[in-house]
Amino acid sequence: MVDVLYVEDNPNDADIFGRLMRKLNRPFTYTVLDSGSDAVDYLAGQGRYADQPHSLPKLVLLDLNLDGLSGVEVVQQARSLDRTRFVPIVAFSTSDSPRDIRSAYEAGVNAYLVKPGSYQATGSLISRLCDFWLENNTRIE
Repeated sequence: MVDVLYVEDNPNDADIFGRLMRKLNRPFTYTVLDSGSDAVDYLAGQGRYADQPHSLPKLVLLDLNLDGLSGVEVVQQARSLDRTRFVPIVAFSTSDSPRDIRSAYEAGVNAYLVKPGSYQATGSLISRLCDFWLENNTRIE
């Protein structure tokens, strides 16, 4: 089972996330996808993921500004499927625009986090995020 599905089209941000997850020294697993359409296929178990039986991640961490299918559209599609309706989805964006935040919540995110500006602050945020969503949060299976 993958603990975190991170959807991020910026390779630098994806690399930083991977390094920070490894620095946690905890047994969390993660997968990084670089497009909204891949995320929808992964969550729905369709397309190239149709023949790969896998359980849903415990958390989806989702950039909103993706090329092609946006993060908001990913959330809308995930919330429309019985399989993914209750999967925790956290928006993780550089935008602090009230319009973007409202759109994300209206689409169905569980939380909205603005990406911090420093490596250290991002590491602290990722650690707290994992503590809550992977260790303390009670989920519907």
